[in-house]
Amino acid sequence: MASRLDRVIDRLERLTNEVNELKLQLIPVLPLPPKTRPIVKRTVEGLDPILTELYFDTLRAGVQDLEDAPMNFRRNVVEPVQDLPVKVKKTRTTAQKRNDKLQSQAFQKANSALRKTNGQMRKGVNQRDIAARAQRELRKLKKSAVKNIKKRVKR
Repeated sequence: MASRLDRVIDRLERLTNEVNELKLQLIPVLPLPPKTRPIVKRTVEGLDPILTELYFDTLRAGVQDLEDAPMNFRRNVVEPVQDLPVKVKKTRTTAQKRNDKLQSQAFQKANSALRKTNGQMRKGVNQRDIAARAQRELRKLKKSAVKNIKKRVKR
């Protein structure tokens, strides 16, 4: 079934072909030197149909792409997104939770040691120093946690 746009394009193409035929018939009447008339006639005969066909084929392809756009959007965008596998949330292990808790404690100790009571850093101390101190504290906390576990196992 041809759409309204297709019918309009067909009418325009017929009209353009009629204009091209009219141009061919007017070439003998043009005020041109007699030797150039055959050259102009051959050029118009050969070039006009090619240009007309190329123009209207391109126009029809553009209209077809526009009409197919909703279907192409679904096929190229919506369906691939729907086909993606659902990402499963990674569960945190007990060891990770334990480590995070120890790390939090280590940062609390490091901050309390290297900051003033109003929260500012002490003179000559920067964030790097606090993080390095927290890492040392974390190592100590892990060692003490391992010792505590071993004590519990012995009892």
